[in-house]
Amino acid sequence: MKRLFIFLPLVVLLSCAVREGSTPLPTEILPADRRIDWNLAGVWENGVKGIPNRTAVFCNVRVSIPGSSLVARGDGVTDDTAALQAAINGCTAGQVVYLPAGTYRISGTLSLKSNIVVRGAGMGETTVVQYSNAHAFRLVGADSFAYTNATSGYTKNSDTIVVSDPSLFQVGDMVRMDQLNDPNLVTNVGSGGTCTWCGRYGVNGTRAMGEVALVTQVSGNSIRINRPLYYSYSSAFNPQLGRQSRNPIKYCGIEDMTIQAAAGVTSGDLVQLYTALYCWIKGVETYSVADRHIHFSWDCYGCEVRGCYVHEAKYFDGSRGYGISLAGGTYDSLIEDNILYYLHAPIVIDSGGAGNVIGYNYSERTQLSQPSWFIYHMGTHGSHPFMNLFEGNVTGKVDTDSYWGSGSHNVFFRNRITRENLGQPVTSDLVAVIVEALNYHITFVGNILGTPGCAGPVEQIPLVGTNMNPVLWKIGYAGAATGYPTDPKVAQTLIKTGNWECPTNAVQWDPNITDHTIPDSLYLPSKPGWFGILTWPPFTPERSGFNPANVNKIPAQVRFENGPAAGLPYNPARGY
Repeated sequence: MKRLFIFLPLVVLLSCAVREGSTPLPTEILPADRRIDWNLAGVWENGVKGIPNRTAVFCNVRVSIPGSSLVARGDGVTDDTAALQAAINGCTAGQVVYLPAGTYRISGTLSLKSNIVVRGAGMGETTVVQYSNAHAFRLVGADSFAYTNATSGYTKNSDTIVVSDPSLFQVGDMVRMDQLNDPNLVTNVGSGGTCTWCGRYGVNGTRAMGEVALVTQVSGNSIRINRPLYYSYSSAFNPQLGRQSRNPIKYCGIEDMTIQAAAGVTSGDLVQLYTALYCWIKGVETYSVADRHIHFSWDCYGCEVRGCYVHEAKYFDGSRGYGISLAGGTYDSLIEDNILYYLHAPIVIDSGGAGNVIGYNYSERTQLSQPSWFIYHMGTHGSHPFMNLFEGNVTGKVDTDSYWGSGSHNVFFRNRITRENLGQPVTSDLVAVIVEALNYHITFVGNILGTPGCAGPVEQIPLVGTNMNPVLWKIGYAGAATGYPTDPKVAQTLIKTGNWECPTNAVQWDPNITDHTIPDSLYLPSKPGWFGILTWPPFTPERSGFNPANVNKIPAQVRFENGPAAGLPYNPARGY
């Protein structure tokens, strides 16, 4: 008889077991301390998971804007900034500001507010062009920092934390659980220097590891949150619970349009979110950015980017040319079914962040200011991302780096990692997977690594002497830092099993892990409807090996390869 969790995600079964007070499911392939209920990631409204569909239209900006004498022209010549902002400011909660087909020229930032949607007629039909060195769209909430000591209840799977001063909290608050850096796991010092902005705001990186949740009940000194903690904090490091925001921007979305920077623009993001709760970007093309296409910053929670096409950058160095950037602490957010093309850094979880899911995205062609260097497509950067899931992606290279410090407990599951950079020839650092120094308890299960006939040895643990190039894995070294010590603890705590590796043309199993049963998904209960006729799960090397003549594809890849230059627009009715 087949084991039950072949048919259900491991995290769903685990979640049931934990909440009913029973023993977690026995398994070695993904130990309990490395997994959480990733199904929680993304937008939830009234207990229902998924981006809500707003149908009531407040106004068509080219026809009339209630409360304003302005209308937008959408002719690509007239400055429509004031008209669009007037429509956003006047929009009734729960309704839509509609931008019909046209090109809307803006000369400043459009500032959104809670509980509205700004929607176009589709990618390439409605285009908003930024002509100034400013962010095009901003979704910004208000900080409200206040911290108190946690006295108990701060262990993994607890959803009730006892605090010294409960008067700081009320239902609905965004709160952060953290502690002082544990030197055995966390540091904000990496090969690039000291990260003073990692983790809790304003404490110079001394509390780099933490997680954000929502208050659901205040009873005496007990604060109940909306989901269990992801990690067991320690009294030795002064654990604290703090209010992050009482007034985040929430339930705000941008849908069905193209957003781009004009030719002369040299700075600015296309979409920036700051202290955002359950906000989303859906069916949006972002094109030709100076800084970051979609930039989450400072304690965003439960947000989504879905069905978007994020492509091309003006610059390829520093923090510029990023695609989807989960920075400054982004939590329980879902980045799913997107295309990312010709960027410096397509998807990066940066400067903290936990509980995020990077699922079924397609990325192709990265570039650095040194064009021959193979910069990674997806990964973590900056202290201290943990308990994040990368599942089902097709990507060229992944890296958990140590440039600004540590990371831990991140999981890479059923991805296809090609070690190729189509469109931009590269010759240096030809690697599929890098797990750098200071990254502990990292997991790779069920991935396809490389392409058939690939050159080079399987792994380099740790980096000593000559830098092997090409190689499939690099484990335990500190990037380009001269003289930075290698870190044997990385390999000691790394799980890599059930992965197909191109140098051996076979699935490799860890001999110390006897469990070879890999669930279909770690966050999806079954095949999602948006997969349409495509095979799911797409990558199952432990069941079928890897046949280069019959490679399964994910929906975002199909859209990119079969559509026009901009990729087929996201179409839920078609399924891909």
